[in-house]
Amino acid sequence: MRKTVIILLLLTAQLIGWAQTGLHINELFEGRIIPQERMMETRVRGKSIAKYQLTYYRSLRLNVTNKEAGQLRQLLGLDTEQSIDWRTSRKNPHSWDTWTCKMQMPSTGNKNRFLCYQEEWDKEHEQCKLTVIYMEGSVDSLEKLEQLLK
Repeated sequence: MRKTVIILLLLTAQLIGWAQTGLHINELFEGRIIPQERMMETRVRGKSIAKYQLTYYRSLRLNVTNKEAGQLRQLLGLDTEQSIDWRTSRKNPHSWDTWTCKMQMPSTGNKNRFLCYQEEWDKEHEQCKLTVIYMEGSVDSLEKLEQLLK
């Protein structure tokens, strides 16, 4: 019995890791670009996100250098080329310059996938706060996802 439970837990952990598979930005989630120790990660499944028609939510928050931000923008550009729909926006609250990119990626099976990327630059201190969010669920468009999350 104990052996079966351990095998099921390992299989579940492995399936969660496959969620972003096929995305170029997955290198960030796997810790290949920025060490995991520098990232704050959040993963959510279940009832708490079901009201948003989502089944999985994973986010990373971290501070990056200008060079690292450039690497990540390149990966994001490659994902944008594969996206079904994408939107960008730019804000300038106080000394921060904020750039956001939201995209809907091709579905896998019956799950629609979404990727959001946000850079907040503090030009005075030459630092960048970065947030990358991966979501999947039954919500069928980027527009509907934005409405649900408002």
